[in-house]
Amino acid sequence: MSSAFSGEEPSVGVETAMPEAVRDVREAVAGMAGFGLAYPVLMNLTRGGDAAATASTQFCVAWALGLLVLGFAESAPAVRKLTIGLAFLQAVVGCWAIRDSATVPPVVAIVSAAYSLATSAAVVYLLCRPEAKAWFGVPGSG
Repeated sequence: MSSAFSGEEPSVGVETAMPEAVRDVREAVAGMAGFGLAYPVLMNLTRGGDAAATASTQFCVAWALGLLVLGFAESAPAVRKLTIGLAFLQAVVGCWAIRDSATVPPVVAIVSAAYSLATSAAVVYLLCRPEAKAWFGVPGSG
């Protein structure tokens, strides 16, 4: 008797729905990448080229993350690891830009760094949830 008539769910080659935690990661990263595109433009219009360069540097990793999350696929633990690594890097780079308060107003630098840090932390947290780990096929997760 074939598995089509046995009442069992086939597990090989069948895609499952993307868990909510993974969808939330995609949305958070899309927002951060979008902000990372708009922020340098606004800094250039209001503060000049040096401020735009600082703002671009602050969110350059978010642009790579934005492209990476478009390729999320089930059973791809390497993609999950790379996303977590880039989220950590984005948190560091995003906070590192605070040191350049000569070109970007301090309040703006702190708010954008806090946004980068909070979003990066949320991405790591969501990707470490059991349903996300299971969907990405992390060994020992389910």
